Amino acid sequence: MIFNINEKCRVGQFIAKKSFYTYAEMTSADKRIFTDDISKITLLYQLQPRNTNIAPYKDDIREYPMINVIEIQLTRDGRLKRIAEIIMRAMPYPAVLVFALDDKFQIWAAHQRTNQNDETKNVLEDFVSTGWEADISGIDISRMNMTNFYALYSDIVDYISVHNAKQIVRTDAEMTGEEAREITARLTDLDNRIAALKAEMKKETQFNRRIELNMQIKTLEENKKMIIGGLGK
Repeated sequence: MIFNINEKCRVGQFIAKKSFYTYAEMTSADKRIFTDDISKITLLYQLQPRNTNIAPYKDDIREYPMINVIEIQLTRDGRLKRIAEIIMRAMPYPAVLVFALDDKFQIWAAHQRTNQNDETKNVLEDFVSTGWEADISGIDISRMNMTNFYALYSDIVDYISVHNAKQIVRTDAEMTGEEAREITARLTDLDNRIAALKAEMKKETQFNRRIELNMQIKTLEENKKMIIGGLGK
């Protein structure tokens, strides 16, 4: 049982890969990804008001009448983000994706909203995803906010965000999903800036400029250590 979801919600229905060719805007390269990287797609669970007593949610930009849990069995690791984009854009309602490879899993989620210029299309917000995990039993929806499907999905997104942040900072301190996403965004930004400076330094021939770049790298690395160390106290 995934996420401690009641078995009343189980569907276990195979979804043909070709069905996404019709409902998603896929290039020939995208189709090759589905052919080469995916062995099977299954709608594992469908959480609806009738089988969960969770209320649907709708406002001016979102409609969450249900949540689908979809498993994608992979043949290899690689282009998960593109696969997630294609599947989620093709689904009319929010989904939690469970990527499976050998005996490990990744969980992907992204809030969606209606495209204001084309109501037949969805706009995906920022993805959150775990790393490869051997055990995903920590995601237990029975402990989450079940006021409505938007609240529940938000809790799933927050759980993944906090889980990821604590993998980096190794802290037991409480944090919200928003705080966790801010932490990981700051650290990702620092990593990107450090990588760019290192690439620039590798090409630089002027000795003084190399020293300057190295000092900038050291400063950013210290900032990263302070964020991680400060949160870990």
